[in-house]
Amino acid sequence: MDSARNKRGASYKSSVPVQRGEKRAESYEDLSDQIDLSEYLFAIGHRWRLIAVTILLTVATTFIVTKFVMTRWYRAEAIIRPVGQNAILQQTTGLLSGIGGNAIGGLAAGILGGASGNDADEYMPILTSFAFTDALVKKHQLTDQLLAEERISLANLTEDPDWVVYRILKRRFECRFAQSTGNLTLYYQDQKRSEAERILGFYIDDLREKLRYRQVRDATAAVASLKEEANASSDALLRDQLYELIATQIQRQKLAQVQADFAFIKLEPPTSEDRPYKPAVLLDCVIVGLLSAIGAIVWILGMDGYTADLSLTSSRSAGGNEEQSAEP
Repeated sequence: MDSARNKRGASYKSSVPVQRGEKRAESYEDLSDQIDLSEYLFAIGHRWRLIAVTILLTVATTFIVTKFVMTRWYRAEAIIRPVGQNAILQQTTGLLSGIGGNAIGGLAAGILGGASGNDADEYMPILTSFAFTDALVKKHQLTDQLLAEERISLANLTEDPDWVVYRILKRRFECRFAQSTGNLTLYYQDQKRSEAERILGFYIDDLREKLRYRQVRDATAAVASLKEEANASSDALLRDQLYELIATQIQRQKLAQVQADFAFIKLEPPTSEDRPYKPAVLLDCVIVGLLSAIGAIVWILGMDGYTADLSLTSSRSAGGNEEQSAEP
């Protein structure tokens, strides 16, 4: 470099013998507010071959590892749109409120259940819950397959296998809700495209069956409660309206049993691209190339600064020896 520079940005002057009776001059002047970037650029340009070789080797190694060594993962994607199940509840509650006032409307709400503001807010916790995941694994007998893919031996496993499998699926499964469209997007990753699509289909079918079973159960309980209220009521008009609600609940129960698109509509079935989701070979190579270039530049500047400090220390020591020898 043209001038030695320490790490604090100070440029040192060459040593000059001090005459007798003269006051010793400052050994350096502070130039911390005047950083000359040309020295750094010169150091980088002087060793561009080292930087280029470093980038080439790291990118080539990353390409080989990600292309031929790392396990390929495919991601299946499905889109569903929740169908509101609260229209019947709101209609029947409003009907009873108009006939018998808020007290009867509150009774209907208590019998039929409360309405949720957003069905997706309910579906997402169900899909990621331990109870739902554990039931899915046992229903479709996925334990051995998932443990084998993770190279986990069931015989040597010291933890609860159910929780180990749950954590595996929790890493592979993901769901996102788009507030703008009202759609719920589901993702599942697997080492095989067909398995990713198949298991994601299990998530969708089991969720529908769970919601269907709950709807039938709630409708059955509502019919029993409404019948009890109708038998106990002495008001003929109110009793007729309660019987209408019973018919509505029975219809709701039958529709839940036979409706194919119950609870949500499948906008896009589970589909996986023919290209692996990860590793992303091109993206990984670009990121590693940038990081290697930055690392090589930092190393070069650090080594040049260390060399400059050593040279500066040697020159100052030599200058001090000359001054001592010049004094009588």
